[in-house]
Amino acid sequence: MWDGFNLEQFLQSVQNMDTVWIYGILFLAGYLENCVPPIPGDTVTVFAAYMVGTGRLNYFLVFLTATLGNLSGFMTMYQIGKYFGRDFFLKKNWKFFPREGFEKAETWFNKYGYKVILFNRFLSGLRSVISLFAGMTHLDRRRLLPLAFLSACMWDGVLIYGGYLVGDNWKYFDEIMEQYHWYVMTGLGLLAALFLTWKMIGWIRNRKKTK
Repeated sequence: MWDGFNLEQFLQSVQNMDTVWIYGILFLAGYLENCVPPIPGDTVTVFAAYMVGTGRLNYFLVFLTATLGNLSGFMTMYQIGKYFGRDFFLKKNWKFFPREGFEKAETWFNKYGYKVILFNRFLSGLRSVISLFAGMTHLDRRRLLPLAFLSACMWDGVLIYGGYLVGDNWKYFDEIMEQYHWYVMTGLGLLAALFLTWKMIGWIRNRKKTK
């Protein structure tokens, strides 16, 4: 789908647009990233932060636009998950919404509850799955919405400040994100292994006590 898409050319063309259109694309990129995982919304946000450094865009408006786009996309996927339900997505087992992702999200929700929503933006590659699962399990919207908003604020705050600092080096952002994704997934895998080991040890001890 994205084989023929040149991100750098696209961003350069965005830079030549009217300011209002740039904010619109920033919002749309943040929104679609939650709905269509291959969309490089984070890269667009970092590029917008670079334009803040050049004086083209306003820091607060970039932050607000990106955050509202992320939040809107999250809540859209929440509603989709709520409407179609668990069985629909598990049977489909789509590439970007795999069964394994939902099972992982279910484990996290069972262990951490609503805290998963607070840090969902930092879980690169699983954001859409988390929002869908939140809808599938009918989590309370009144509790979920502020947590999703805070998550978007924290993540976009880091991205925009980072993009503002790196300036012309924004082109290396994808490489940085690949490394970040690897470290996050490796860390989560280790935590899951430790948790399962701890559970197994507890199960063995309980069996010994009952004998």
